[in-house]
Amino acid sequence: MTVMTRRDRTPPLGIALISLGFLTACPGTLVGEGELSADSPQSPGGGSTPGTPGTPGTPGTPSTPIDPALGSGEELWGEHCASCHGVFSSGSVLSSGDPNGDFRLDVSAALERRGDGLEAYIDTAMPLATPSACSGDCATLTGAYMRSKALPSTPLDCEGPEVAFGVRTFKLLTSQEYENSIQDLLGVSTSLARTVANNDGAWGGFDNMRGQTVSDTLLDTYMANAEQIAAQAVAAGRPFSCSGDAAACGQRFVDEFLMRAFRGPVSETQRTRYQALFTTYQDGLQVALEAALTAPEFLYRQEVGVDVATARAEGWYTNTSAPSVSAPSNGETITADQLPRTNQRVEGDVLAFTVNGGIDVRFQTAFTDPTTVEVEARGTNHDTRWPELSVGVNGRRIGVASVDSPDFRLYRFEITGETGTPSVRLEFNNDSGVAPFGPGQDANLYIRQVTLVTASTAPPPPAPNPTPSTGPLPLEGAPNDAFALSPYELASALSFMLTGSTPDNALLEAARQDQLTTREQIEAQVLRLIDSPRGRAHVGDFVTTWFGLEKVLDATRPDVPEFTPEVKEAMLREVQAHFEHVFYDETVPFRELYSADYTFLNRTLAEFYGVSGNFSATFTQTNVEGRGGPLASGAFMASNAHAERSAPILRAVHARQSALCHYIDPPNAPIAGEDIDAQRAAAQMKVVEREMTEGGLSSKDFYFLFTDGIDACAGCHEKIINPMFGMEDFDNVGRRRPAAGAGMVMETIRGVEVPVSLEGTLYGVASTSDPAVLTYSGTKDFSEKIAETDAVQACLIRKSFRFLTGLTFNDRDLDTGKQETLTTEQRKAYGCVAAELQNVLTQSGESPKAVFVALATENLLRLRR
Repeated sequence: MTVMTRRDRTPPLGIALISLGFLTACPGTLVGEGELSADSPQSPGGGSTPGTPGTPGTPGTPSTPIDPALGSGEELWGEHCASCHGVFSSGSVLSSGDPNGDFRLDVSAALERRGDGLEAYIDTAMPLATPSACSGDCATLTGAYMRSKALPSTPLDCEGPEVAFGVRTFKLLTSQEYENSIQDLLGVSTSLARTVANNDGAWGGFDNMRGQTVSDTLLDTYMANAEQIAAQAVAAGRPFSCSGDAAACGQRFVDEFLMRAFRGPVSETQRTRYQALFTTYQDGLQVALEAALTAPEFLYRQEVGVDVATARAEGWYTNTSAPSVSAPSNGETITADQLPRTNQRVEGDVLAFTVNGGIDVRFQTAFTDPTTVEVEARGTNHDTRWPELSVGVNGRRIGVASVDSPDFRLYRFEITGETGTPSVRLEFNNDSGVAPFGPGQDANLYIRQVTLVTASTAPPPPAPNPTPSTGPLPLEGAPNDAFALSPYELASALSFMLTGSTPDNALLEAARQDQLTTREQIEAQVLRLIDSPRGRAHVGDFVTTWFGLEKVLDATRPDVPEFTPEVKEAMLREVQAHFEHVFYDETVPFRELYSADYTFLNRTLAEFYGVSGNFSATFTQTNVEGRGGPLASGAFMASNAHAERSAPILRAVHARQSALCHYIDPPNAPIAGEDIDAQRAAAQMKVVEREMTEGGLSSKDFYFLFTDGIDACAGCHEKIINPMFGMEDFDNVGRRRPAAGAGMVMETIRGVEVPVSLEGTLYGVASTSDPAVLTYSGTKDFSEKIAETDAVQACLIRKSFRFLTGLTFNDRDLDTGKQETLTTEQRKAYGCVAAELQNVLTQSGESPKAVFVALATENLLRLRR
């Protein structure tokens, strides 16, 4: 396959991937054209999929051998239950649901809720449409089959050598990753990612494009984007200005841009094809950019690796030395434009050695004994051949270095036995010169500057290197049937995991030097990435998506003109700033995200909230009564509201799901039986009668009556939703309502003021079936009380695990729309990782940052199955 652009129509990306050999490391084909063997779309680690009639996994057909006494129970499940609830894969407590992934049944939750009354409930209420269809022995046998699917409630045994393995996968970049990567690679800010945003997929509520393919239509969008982005970049001189020698531009493009865009080494075939664009097209740089931005190596995150035996043979992850630091030292420096030239030429800020040869450099500074010469240089390779740099003094060779990096590094040569101002010789010794390669296309040497460091100008010695890890190397003990990411794949996974963008040069250099081996080496990179501007923005994205706050940007309130786009953006930033405060200040415990009596405001938001003070465009920590944390924020309250009213049901559901990670069964109304329409009509009549009598209803009373007496709603409204109607102290644009006496606020509905009680009850803290009860009055009181529970910490672990890895360790967090399952091995291994993260959270004084660091250094990122 040749490198192609829009002007010669790239083939569909799935074909491009296979033609380029992109999938050769992982047997199988793209999801959508078959099953990617290690990563089917329905499962993070395999698992069964509903099949065709007469095959395992088909409703009504036993999928695995079970106790004969329960056989009829499984058959009855298939006859009466599977059409809605789906089937159970091996070892899973969560059924597959209907073809849309709805109505999945969590057996553990059902047993917690029903207990000994499970069979009686089935006898009287199931199946919903025809409850009498499964009574008596049918209910007894079906209940016994369900109980056989429950996992034993035994504590995890995390002692032993078990290793947690991640999942081999290809992931199409999300629209945010796409936009971030373009900006970081080219310095081009663009909103073009929005043209692909509707194709974003999600696993467990967080954007994740695992298993997504590219249609012809979407490929056309990518290509149109690439044309605009490339034109804009070239006009701005990005990634560099290219004029004159087309071949030299092509080599520089491959060495400087393409390796980073493709997140790893460029093959000789790719090098040849991309360089050919510069000699084929007059606007070769723009054409090459268009091709790169539509290439699968850019659009897909590859996390596949090779089998462990091959990884060992490649020598991966064997370097335990601490990362070297290449920083210029003090002393006399001569830059490229000041260096003498023989057959070299100055290209921008570098002196290019394209053929063998050398130069003699003389410094004004007198030598001491010893003296160090530092050369800042980079190289380009021809196959495996890199340029050799030699340094000599007075005809004596001091040393030779292989300049085997396309990025600038410092090469240091110590000189002893010399004083005065001798001549220093710099030479390029091994020009490849192999046809058809020549000047500008083969192995070349580029020097940016040369520095002389004497004893009098040398900086103080650096601090000692971190103590190398004393534990086993990462691949020691890993089974041969596992897979290990290459160092470059690991660098890419870390970068997207922690910054939502492509890896920078420093991370790729660490991969090249095999300095992503020990936990200490990885942790140093993790901390650097988390603390970067891109990392900080990614942390803000985490809390935004976690609580579903981005919905505020699309909220419309025609009757509130001051609810402007600027206000909505500020509402998002309010919560992000609060979470970043808790995340980055490790003296602030996580519980303060909920219990704090302060929030973060700028002038725009302070004016909208009616908070007096001297504010600017910068968000500052501000004490505000009744606010503090994501639940008591304008973004959460406006997101969970309607155009004319607040939405107490949405607030209750999303507070449980977001802050406490409770799983709430979907409404049963679509299959609720023949009486559903009559029940709805009766509920609506209650609303009309009360409004006629009282002149207006609060949102709390309105929605209570609107769902009262509907059998399909009763299960949730009895103890899960309606008793939580205590967060009505905020209106539908997130402003606090005025007080109306003890435990009351005043809501205005169509110009009518209606008092609203803020008393609420949370039935179940650890889960919806937990017997614990928590009473509260208003949102802030609710936030402060849940802050003292273990549930909010456990929820942080669950959300962090999903956000960073794309996986889950908890059956109840399995994605209902993706037919996701856990194997027994994954359930134990991931559960033990989560237990360790809980220990980290506790021992760190409740630091979310410590949790991120601990998870990012786990082997499940490097090792896959």
